Amino acid sequence: MDHHPEKGVELYHEDDAFVVLVDLEGVGRDEVDVRWHDRRLHVEAAHREPGQRTRVFHRSIGLPRPIREDDITATLTDGVLTVRLPIAEGERSGRTIEVT
Repeated sequence: MDHHPEKGVELYHEDDAFVVLVDLEGVGRDEVDVRWHDRRLHVEAAHREPGQRTRVFHRSIGLPRPIREDDITATLTDGVLTVRLPIAEGERSGRTIEVT
């Protein structure tokens, strides 16, 4: 049985966005699925190496602030997936209800 070390995942908070870096060395763009659903970033990858089993990777990362979903970007360069999730400023995850 082949054992591959767990892929590295890093999360950074910049001024106006969260940035997630995922080590996906050897994985092609067509093998990666990135989705935003229920305030969570989902990253999945499946890579079949010649003569070996398929390596499968899945991570789900929750973020504490509302995100501008239409402005999320993802790039895969030199084996590193970079996902930028802009923070939706001015939006709150709740509201105050006046008691009358």
